[in-house]
Amino acid sequence: MHVSLSSSHPQSPALKAAVAERIQASEAHGHVDPRQRQSGRRSGHPARPGSGGLIVFDHKGRLVKANAHAEVTLSAIGVELNRNPRLRIDALDVSDANAPSNVALPVWLDPEWIEPVVEGGERLGTVVEIPERFFSRALLRQSGLPGYKLRRAVDFIQAHIDQPIHLEQLAASVALSPFHFHRQFKKAMGMTPHQYIVQLRMDRAKKLLSNSDMPLAAVAAQVGFADQSHFSSTFRRTTSMTPRIYRNATSTT
Repeated sequence: MHVSLSSSHPQSPALKAAVAERIQASEAHGHVDPRQRQSGRRSGHPARPGSGGLIVFDHKGRLVKANAHAEVTLSAIGVELNRNPRLRIDALDVSDANAPSNVALPVWLDPEWIEPVVEGGERLGTVVEIPERFFSRALLRQSGLPGYKLRRAVDFIQAHIDQPIHLEQLAASVALSPFHFHRQFKKAMGMTPHQYIVQLRMDRAKKLLSNSDMPLAAVAAQVGFADQSHFSSTFRRTTSMTPRIYRNATSTT
């Protein structure tokens, strides 16, 4: 199946915004509350398993976007998405028609997870959707923490990203002590719960800054900061740009 996205260039902000929307839409479609999963229904439709992660690559096989579940899944098997230089998969490079066609995929990447991104007959990139079963197996093997528990913790963070989130809350959400949760989360993710929460807050803030005219104070509140000053200093520390400069450079509105 092909995904059609509206964009003029694989590296353009428009494509990045479009694939971000694609990720958000897929997450919303695949997310099922545990109580609803037990009853077998969500909004009147049969429940379906969630995604273990979504990743988007451009036409040269370079990483463009990955959602939180993809980062969790691949970190558990030693594949780091947030690295420098950014992840590139030669087998997904379609920029050169004369390039060899027998380049092997990485061992972790199943061909059935690959979905071309196409507009007007032109291949703009690739969406990779990781099955939830792979997510669970990877985390169980790496961290000793059942995959469903780490998934539950990530879901809790995403659902409360506009609020203060404390270690004790996260540990309680998966029935672990704060000490054991912190240790096992860091082992699986390669970062502490606090670092992960800040990363998600900044990712959410970037989307709001790029795709809306929302005042900075409102953006700060939407991503869990009590005041604009604290938000701005954290954003600048993590991105080397102020929120206003980032908005001016990336705005799609």
